[in-house]
Amino acid sequence: MKKFFLIVMALLLIGCQKDEVKVEEKNGFPVIITENFTGQNIEVKYEKPVKRAISMSQATTEMMLALGLEEKMIGTAFLEEEIYPQVKTKYEKVEVLSKRWPSYEQILVKQPDFITGWGVAFTKRGVEADKLLKNDIKIFIPKSMKDINADINTCFEDMLTFGKLFGEEEKAKEFVEKQRLKLENIKKNIDISQKRRVFIFDISDNTPFTTFEGYTTNILKLIGLENVMSGKGVDKTWGATSFENVVKENPEYIIVVEYEGNRNNSDFLEKVRILKENKALKDVLAIKNNRILKVKLSEITPGIRTVDTLERILKEIENLD
Repeated sequence: MKKFFLIVMALLLIGCQKDEVKVEEKNGFPVIITENFTGQNIEVKYEKPVKRAISMSQATTEMMLALGLEEKMIGTAFLEEEIYPQVKTKYEKVEVLSKRWPSYEQILVKQPDFITGWGVAFTKRGVEADKLLKNDIKIFIPKSMKDINADINTCFEDMLTFGKLFGEEEKAKEFVEKQRLKLENIKKNIDISQKRRVFIFDISDNTPFTTFEGYTTNILKLIGLENVMSGKGVDKTWGATSFENVVKENPEYIIVVEYEGNRNNSDFLEKVRILKENKALKDVLAIKNNRILKVKLSEITPGIRTVDTLERILKEIENLD
């Protein structure tokens, strides 16, 4: 299962493009969003607010729940981790359609007018986009989930777009304003001129798996953390590297990605063991000084957890110093 998530993350930005959101009338509708499916740009036009929505990813599920849209959600799917505590009560009001992606038939039975999630959900791995579109089911893939240059502002824009599509712009604006204010308060106590060099560590088939560019790298910059794998000419978000490269870059901190479903932090502890038992890494600063942190994948990919996660990471780093 862990390997499956790594493969999915590596595929998320396939066919990414700049999308546009157009609002044509004073009441907010119609809204036109340009999406890209199978390499073709398609204008998706919303004549009225979404009323029957399905979310095909944990991230989009939590985004909508954070805006109080649970009454307009008729189904969720693909919960990779435990739902974020802040939206758990709302989540329990929405039907879970599938552990992974629901079938085409399961979706049609629910009669949705809207469906959202990572782009990979609308390929042969999930339910192909053209099948949904021909049934007038509108698809929205948040820009932060497909733009390799995505940052926290991209994610905030996505939240505002959800607000537009559901006719709940004020709720979305309120959420974004609170998040921006909290982030600014966090940054007040940071001297970002003093960079801390970090390596994000996951592993697949005994090969280090890490993040290069994109959302994760950009959000870490907000608290003065410099991804040592950024700027190396690798034009992708996640991918394989080597332990030799880790030694070469000599990070001061290592952020380990932990997957749930393992008792007693076993996934995290196993990855820490791999790092510490690798003799080639013994002189890496993060290993020598035991500066190793734990995050969940959902905490460093687009979604509502970003600001809270940055605050926690910063506090943990201060405790390690």
